[in-house]
Amino acid sequence: MPIMTQLDKSKYIKSTFVTDCGVPSAFDETPGCHNCTMCCNANDDCYPQEKTTVANFGYREFAAVFFACFIVFCCLVALALYLLGKRKNRGNALSMSEERRLEEDDKYALSRIGKESVYSYFVTDKVFGWFIASATLVIQVVLLVFFINASEANLQNDGTDIQFTWQCPRDTDVCDEKSDWTTFGWIIFSVLMIAFLSKDMINGSKLIYHSAKITHSFKSRIRYFFGGMCLCWFTLFALYVSTVYNKAIATSNTEIIVNSVIVLFIMDLDEWIFSALEAINDDWTSHTSALEDEMKDKIASQQEELRNLREIVERIQDSLTQMDQIASEKEELRKLHEIVESNASAHSEHVVSRSESDVYAQQLETEHVDDIVVPYEA
Repeated sequence: MPIMTQLDKSKYIKSTFVTDCGVPSAFDETPGCHNCTMCCNANDDCYPQEKTTVANFGYREFAAVFFACFIVFCCLVALALYLLGKRKNRGNALSMSEERRLEEDDKYALSRIGKESVYSYFVTDKVFGWFIASATLVIQVVLLVFFINASEANLQNDGTDIQFTWQCPRDTDVCDEKSDWTTFGWIIFSVLMIAFLSKDMINGSKLIYHSAKITHSFKSRIRYFFGGMCLCWFTLFALYVSTVYNKAIATSNTEIIVNSVIVLFIMDLDEWIFSALEAINDDWTSHTSALEDEMKDKIASQQEELRNLREIVERIQDSLTQMDQIASEKEELRKLHEIVESNASAHSEHVVSRSESDVYAQQLETEHVDDIVVPYEA
C-alpha cells in the first residue's frame, strides 16, 4: 500500500490535505495516508481522519479495559456490602429456617433476573442451564463485537460500515458535512436506551446487592452475584456498542433509531432462546414454572387474607355502630332520670311546705278560740 506525504498536525485543518485514500478506491490498491486531514473515495465522498481519544485507543481495547474495571468494581461493591451486613447482624440469630430461607432467596433472584430468560439459569445450580446461559451470552457478545469492528475508522478496509458523509468539491478548498442527523435524533436514542435497558440495569444491581447478604451460602452468593453482574455488564456493553455504531455510521435521525432497534433485538436473544427451549421440553424451564405457580398461590393467599380482613373490618364497624346506639340510649336514660329526680324533689318540697301551713293554721285557730273563751270567764 503506497504511503502519502505527511503534514505537521499543528498547521492544518480538516480541509488542508485531501487524498483519495478511501474505499471504494479509484486505484487498484488503496493508498494509505495516516496523517491526511480528509480521505475521499472514488465517489467523491469523504471522511475526516481525526479520531477521538477512544477511537485512537481502539473501540475493542477500550471496551475490554472499561468492562474489566467494571467487573472489579462490582466485586468490590459486593464485598463491601457483605462486610457491612456481617457487621450489622453480628450476634443476631436467624428467625427463618434454612430451607425456607434458601427457597425465598431463589424466588427473589429469579424474579430479578427474569423468569423468561436463559439468564435465569445463572441463579440455579443446573449445569445444563449454566451451559445454555453462558453460550447465549457469548453469542450475544460476538454479535455485538461485529458492530464494534464495523465502527472502526479504517477507511482503507472494505469491511467498514463508516459512511463517507463529507463532500470536498475540487473547485474549492473547503469541505462540508452532509449528514442529516440532529440533536433531536440523539434525544430519541437516549429515550429508547433508557426505556429498554434501565430495567435490566436496575434488576442486575438489585441482584448484586442481594448476593451480598450474609444469610446466603457461599455457592448461592456466587450464583446471584454472577447473574447480576452479567446482566449489568451486558446491558452497559449494548449501550456502548449502540452509541459507537450510531456515531460512526448514522447519517440521519431515522438511521439512529433503526440502528438502535437492531442492537436491542440482539438484547432479546436470550428470551427467544428460552422460548425455544420451553417449546422443546417444558422440563428444561420448570424452575420458572414452579416460581410462577408459587406466585399464583401467594397471590391467592393474599387475596383470601384481604377478604378476611374486610369481614373483620365490617364486624368492627357494626360493633361500633351498636356501641354508639347503646351510648345514645344511655344518654337519653340519664336525661330522663334527671327529669324524674327533679320532679320528685319539687314534689317533696311542696309536701313539706303544705305540712308547715297546716301546723300554722292550727296554731292560729287555737289562739282565736282562746281569745273567745277568756272574756266569757270574766
